[in-house]
This record gives sequence, C-alpha cells and structure tokens, in this order.
Amino acid sequence: MRVAAVLLAGAALAACARPGEQRALDDALVGVADDAGLHVVITDRLGAVRTLTQGRLEIWAAAPAIELTVDVATGGAGRWQITVANALPDAELREGGAPLGVPLPAPRPTVLVRDVDLSSGRHVLTVGPADVAGPLRIAAMADIQTGLPTVDDVFAAIATTNPRFVVCMGDLTERGELDEYALLDRQLTTLPVPLYTTLGNHELWAEAARYQGRYGPASFQFTFHDVAFTFADSGDAGLDPIVEEAVGEMLAAAADRQSLFLTHFPPVDPVGIRDGAFRSRRDAQRLIGTLATSGVDLALYGHIHTYAEFEHAGIPAFVSGGGGARPERWDGIGRHFLVIDLAPGQPPIVGVRRVD
Repeated sequence: MRVAAVLLAGAALAACARPGEQRALDDALVGVADDAGLHVVITDRLGAVRTLTQGRLEIWAAAPAIELTVDVATGGAGRWQITVANALPDAELREGGAPLGVPLPAPRPTVLVRDVDLSSGRHVLTVGPADVAGPLRIAAMADIQTGLPTVDDVFAAIATTNPRFVVCMGDLTERGELDEYALLDRQLTTLPVPLYTTLGNHELWAEAARYQGRYGPASFQFTFHDVAFTFADSGDAGLDPIVEEAVGEMLAAAADRQSLFLTHFPPVDPVGIRDGAFRSRRDAQRLIGTLATSGVDLALYGHIHTYAEFEHAGIPAFVSGGGGARPERWDGIGRHFLVIDLAPGQPPIVGVRRVD
C-alpha cells in the first residue's frame, strides 16, 4: 500500500507539472555568454549569443534595437569581430553614442559586421538605427511549418510591401529539428528585413533550447517608434504562471503607448469550430482582461491555419496562420500575411490588410 501511495503521489505530481515552466526559467538565461575573456549580457534578453570564441562574437537580434554589456577581462582585450544578424539594414554599432569599429563586408543587408578593438573593462554597446519616430509599417505572419522549403516565396512577397520588419507568431518549423532551423536560417537570407518571433507548439516537438539558443527568448518585449511589441510563449495552449506574471508587468509598462500583443494560440477560438484556443477558458479570460486593462491596441495570433478578424474586450484581433502550413479545409484561405501600418497619435492602428 505504501508503494502504491508513493506511485500515486508521483503520478499526481507529474500530472500537475507545468510544461512551460522550464522554458520560462530558461528564457531568463538567454542572451548571456561567458568565454574567451568576455562576459556578454544582452539587456532584457533581446537576442541570443550564437558564437563566442576567441576574437569572434556573433549575436542574433530579437529586436530592432538592442544593448549589450560586454565585460572584457585582461585576457580578452584586443581585436574582435562582432557580428549581429537579424539587424535592421541601417543599424549601427555604437558605444557612448559614437559609431564603433570598422565596417566589414556583410553577406546580406540584415547582418552587421564590425572589426572592433576592445580594451579590458566594461563596454556598453548598442545596435540599432538612427530613426526612432514616425509612421511604421510591419508585416505579420505565422505557421510556416511544412511550407518551410518554399517560404522564400512568401518572404519575396513581403519584401514588395516595404515593411520595416516582420513579426511572427510561431510555428516556424514542423518538428523543431536542427535541419529545419538550419533551413529557416537559409530562407531568412532571402528576406531583406529582420524577423522577430515567438515560438509555437511545433517548436516543442523537440527541446525548446534549440529555439532559444538561435532566436532568443519566447517571451519578451521591445519598443520601437514608441510602439510596444509584447511576445508571449503560449506553445502549450496557455501561459505558464511565470510568463503570465511577466506579460502583465510588460503590458503595464507599455500602458501609456501604442501596444501590440503577439502569441501563438488565440486565447479563445474566434470561430468556435476549431481546436484552436487556450486549454483553459479561465486562463483565456484572465489574459483578455489583462490585455483590456493594459490598453492593448492590437492582438495577433497564429496556430489556426486560416485568417480571422475579430475582437475581444473591444481589442481588434487577427489570426494569421497562412505562412505555409496546410490550410484549413473549406475556408478558401491559403498562404498570406498581414501588412500593418502604425502611426503616432490616434487612431493608433492606421490599417491592417491581408495579402494573399
């Protein structure tokens, strides 16, 4: 009986385990690296350190503007090649407001390469463009999945609309395999602007560390042109309590500016006939309440391989799951993405249109 009781207790604990808890904890470790005499920290985890070896530092940016704190030990002082991928084409590397380093040839517009002399001590570096205000056009998409081999066609169509960058609501891959991520990186070379994203449930077919080590955290926030973009990890059809608390704090901090919220699963099924919503209606209602009280202006979702325009709690919301995955039957909605125009003042959302 005692053994049975222990087994039952273990089963109960396993049943109560939170699948997103470890990802949320691991998010806090993203963007930190220590090697070759350097200790690198990306402020607010807005990126991933892909390479840190003697003389080479390679960063993947998860936002249009990022800050790096680089502590250089005596053994690390000297010449470094700093590469920042997924950067805006007009981004610059600066220290103390002044351009830093000698530009080196880059393989594409979204990669910044600089030859830099780093002295021992602390260096606070920034990567970003000069423009920080004015109207802003972005593209939004989700659910590439099995369409990964030909998603460059979608990227080419996106390029014709001249967005500043692309946001993605997850499901970049079908199974989270390493070769899929490698293919995604190759496909992104055809996109002339950066792509900032969270993960989806299909990235969770494998360990999430594969995603986090390449593209940064699954839950984060950045502000650009006075518009706050808040990404949340809902890969398990809900927000882990750690994520929910962090999202509440991030949205509250953005309450005085235009605010966009992006996550993979819509909290509620916009049509009512899809299996495409949070697993808990109570959790969904709580999130929608947070979006409303925080003054979110627009919510963007994926997961359902179709297009839907709706609203919850008065907030305009869109599902855009046409990045390449097999479309829902009978909807007549194939590959597509959204073009979103934003401008200072009111109304905050100038326009959202679907491009097929």
